[in-house]
Amino acid sequence: MKRAMKRASLFTTTVLLCASCLASCGGQKTKKTTAADTAAATKTYQMPSLPAMITDRQEQAQWAATHYWDNFDFADTLSVEKWSEYAEQAFVDYDYQLLANIPHEMGAGSIDGLFKKAAANKAVFGKFLEIAEKYLFDPNSPFRNEEYYIAVLNAVLANPTLDEWERIRPAEQLRLAMKNRVGDTAADFRYTLASGATGMMRGLRARYTLLFFNNPGCPACRETMGQITGSPFLSRLIDEGTLAVLAVYPDDDIVAWRDYASNIPAAWINSHDATQTIKGEEVYDLKAIPTLYLLDRDKRVMLKDVMSIPLIEETINSNMQ
Repeated sequence: MKRAMKRASLFTTTVLLCASCLASCGGQKTKKTTAADTAAATKTYQMPSLPAMITDRQEQAQWAATHYWDNFDFADTLSVEKWSEYAEQAFVDYDYQLLANIPHEMGAGSIDGLFKKAAANKAVFGKFLEIAEKYLFDPNSPFRNEEYYIAVLNAVLANPTLDEWERIRPAEQLRLAMKNRVGDTAADFRYTLASGATGMMRGLRARYTLLFFNNPGCPACRETMGQITGSPFLSRLIDEGTLAVLAVYPDDDIVAWRDYASNIPAAWINSHDATQTIKGEEVYDLKAIPTLYLLDRDKRVMLKDVMSIPLIEETINSNMQ
């Protein structure tokens, strides 16, 4: 399922263009591609071997988090594109095999270490930023992890070599990412029904609330609605009143919203943002549509920008135990 993107990636493009200029203006001659270059582009990155004397699991994880990138040549400026796939696969393995299996604080420290190593070379730094955004931030990435992307953004903004204009996009991304994080109380907003009646999101009294920001006719929205209504577990909770689904149209084409109303399940609360506050004041970061948030009774965020219906089921089920 592909979600509709709301924002273009500008910062990584400009950083990479700048990095490309730096690399090409360094007075170096273009090297002819050799068999060795081809082999380097297709090789698999091997992280350093774990010292045999480290046997404690937590110490092993800490060592791996600290030393994963020790064998990577961050100084290879002229062949950034040559090892692009090599670096990308190394990052995917890093994310999937290491970051996904260690405590967040340890992983955030590891990410900071990665970007400190890459900071010595602007071209390499830009490439790793592009890769990190692709896998940790893109709404359609199966590895998307905003908490780790926050660590990336903090590391980027700590890089003293970046110009002020290069800091604009990551600073804006960080500002939005810090809103409505898991564990925070979700920002309140007023919603409007087809009848003209209004209500406050925090006024919903169900034990769980699922915010479903959507657009009329959006293919991914239809697919998500089908997955929710096709879940026996969620359907039972909705029928019991344990789970409230608040469908919110954040844009301003009210005619389209009214015409599409019959497609929204009758048991859901179908609303729109009549004041355009959610988008206008960026109360929620709607980088893609649909966007879902799972909230508890006190409107604390349990899941942010989640697209996995099984994960929503699992989270609610575990909380009810």
